[in-house]
Amino acid sequence: MIDTILLPSNFSATATHAGFYALELAKQLGTKKIVVYHTYETADVTEPMQDYGQVISTEPFRQESLAKLNTFIETLRSKATNDITIEAYHSYADLTSAVNEIASIVGAQLVVMGIAGGSKLKETVVGSHSVTVAKHANTPVIIVPTNADYKKIEEVLLVSDLKEIEETNPVSTIKSFLDATQAKLLVLNVTAHPEEAAASNEKHKLDELYQGYNPEYHFVTNPDFNEAVDTFVADKGVDLVIVVPKKHGIFESIFTTNHTKTLAFHSKVPLMAAHK
Repeated sequence: MIDTILLPSNFSATATHAGFYALELAKQLGTKKIVVYHTYETADVTEPMQDYGQVISTEPFRQESLAKLNTFIETLRSKATNDITIEAYHSYADLTSAVNEIASIVGAQLVVMGIAGGSKLKETVVGSHSVTVAKHANTPVIIVPTNADYKKIEEVLLVSDLKEIEETNPVSTIKSFLDATQAKLLVLNVTAHPEEAAASNEKHKLDELYQGYNPEYHFVTNPDFNEAVDTFVADKGVDLVIVVPKKHGIFESIFTTNHTKTLAFHSKVPLMAAHK
């Protein structure tokens, strides 16, 4: 059961869209609470300070943050059903560390964040706060592209390199999400050797781990990884893509400067990053 969703927000159009997505997702999951979190920061100092001992007060930014947070909360509440409680936190802190801390405090089982797409893909994907949080969060993170309107989650795609399955696959997290959504699980492996992958020990380990969930396996040969995923997502009508962030893994290959041109699928469906 996913009882609580944490929604970090900077109140931008992208973040607001993610908030509306989180509301609809909460209805499908039976989630009882959404916690909105905002970290406020002082303005960038563009001119050298005359007095290097001067301390910049965070109070004006705290007040501004609180006002925007209250407005955002009221907007979400106006669209929420009565059985969903919406709460708020704000602080002056590093976003990634704060997300882990707040998620632990409120008992969030899921984090939802927005990400922009289209012509700004290179600027917004590479170095994006959402991507950084997804890589380091202790809680699974769903990244919602601006162009991804909510669609009931019925087809979930796990993109796997079929490596270190037992050591890295977040089985309990994925099973909990499948149980909550009642979605079908598809597994995609992009490989130059599909027959070997289909017969591999790692594939059989994955099959054992998801026994009872009847995963449907697909092996695709395409030298362009992102194009392969993009095409598969479109052809199969996938509603959510799951990846496992790990060093030199699929998550890194998706969010790299060299691949920004072929990240079109991120503007169509949300992506969940889940650690074991």
